[in-house]
Amino acid sequence: MNYEMWYNEEHEVLYVKTLAMLKEEDVNEIMPKVGQILEDKTRRLIIGDLSDNPTGLLSKGAREAFRKNADKIKVDKIAVIGANPSIRMIAKIALVVMGKSQIAKFFSEEDDALRWLKGDAKRET
Repeated sequence: MNYEMWYNEEHEVLYVKTLAMLKEEDVNEIMPKVGQILEDKTRRLIIGDLSDNPTGLLSKGAREAFRKNADKIKVDKIAVIGANPSIRMIAKIALVVMGKSQIAKFFSEEDDALRWLKGDAKRET
């Protein structure tokens, strides 16, 4: 498994942390789990933590799996943290493929991401 996922009840945020390049089978596991975890939540918020990810983020199969599964989950906001410039570029592509780029922002710090998710933070450029 190339990722970890947990729901933080205190912050009411789903964390998805990548540990290695995501493969198609990872995405096919992640997407239904995200949908199940967020299904009964009033606010559907995600932090994608890419800080431990090496140079690659997504295989070609993973990008296609994100595209195929994107409509199966409802998300209000996605904050991405810990992405170096090359990982950030790949993450932006994945967000566009999923049709979620309009609800996503990139941050250096988790605290800033949490403030934005809750509605009162500035976006990192």
